[in-house]
Amino acid sequence: MLKKTAILFVAMTLLLVFMLSACSVGWRESYEGFLDDLIGKVDVEQEKRSVSAEDSIREKLEEYSDGQTIWFQSDDFDGDGTLEAFAFCGKAGSEYLEGVLWFVNENYAAELCENGKWINPEMVTVEGTTFMFAENHDDGLTYVFGIENSKVYETAVSGTFSNLEHIGGKDFTAEFTSYDYYDEEEKAKEEEPSTKKYWFYIENGEFYEYGADDSLRRADLRKYEAGSEVIDIIYDQGLIDELLERYYPDADEETLKFIAKEAGYFHSIMLRENGILNLNFFGAYDDCFYITFQVTETSSKIIDCGRGFYLTAAVPAIATYPEKESAE
Repeated sequence: MLKKTAILFVAMTLLLVFMLSACSVGWRESYEGFLDDLIGKVDVEQEKRSVSAEDSIREKLEEYSDGQTIWFQSDDFDGDGTLEAFAFCGKAGSEYLEGVLWFVNENYAAELCENGKWINPEMVTVEGTTFMFAENHDDGLTYVFGIENSKVYETAVSGTFSNLEHIGGKDFTAEFTSYDYYDEEEKAKEEEPSTKKYWFYIENGEFYEYGADDSLRRADLRKYEAGSEVIDIIYDQGLIDELLERYYPDADEETLKFIAKEAGYFHSIMLRENGILNLNFFGAYDDCFYITFQVTETSSKIIDCGRGFYLTAAVPAIATYPEKESAE
């Protein structure tokens, strides 16, 4: 009962304010002002200009492209007061978009990627900069484009990695496939490539990679509890249990003894500025393995392990490196 009374009182108060205003400035002006105050003023002319600009760039896209527009995202992505858009033109499938990726503004349209199958296109805004992400179904790689001064550019990470993902703040992860088993490139290509995560961040609208300091020694790894435990396990049995179970699931006792004897030779220990520590080491049967830790000042834990070696950087041209640390 009290709730209904309160609602009625508020409604009557608003009506009284409206009627008093209507007597002084006229019914129409008062009504419009009343609605503006109640729900917020709508700039009709601004909306008309926005719709007109979008229609204009859609028409521009039709001039340049063939096929149906099956995906379209427009906005002033770089904040310069000019509308831009990304679009796929082609045909929509049940699991992907089959077509050509375009960038378009009021002056021109540009083909960014040739005809292909695409999944999960999206606009991602990080640190005030908006990027267009599109994953290619055929090669599995993520293509990333940005806009500056109404002009499109392809980023340094585009078309190099798969599953490029924003993990929060300014940070990204991506999967990189490489023949990294051996130092000798030709010998490496005799083996199967390995796919592993690498780490990136955005700064001033540009992608950078968390490069690694690879000068660490076992004493540096032993500073971390999980690292010290791993060293002892590798000395004892060659590989940690997870790697043994994954790659040698049916190993008999003799095989396990051979692995313990032949494996466990350390290749490199590398630390990245985001607290990622990678241990590269040799196994038996010419295998190479890695273990990845997440470390902080107070803790450490294993977050990944597998076959292959980590590189100090997947894209050295955009890598930044922490100050080198070494054992005391």
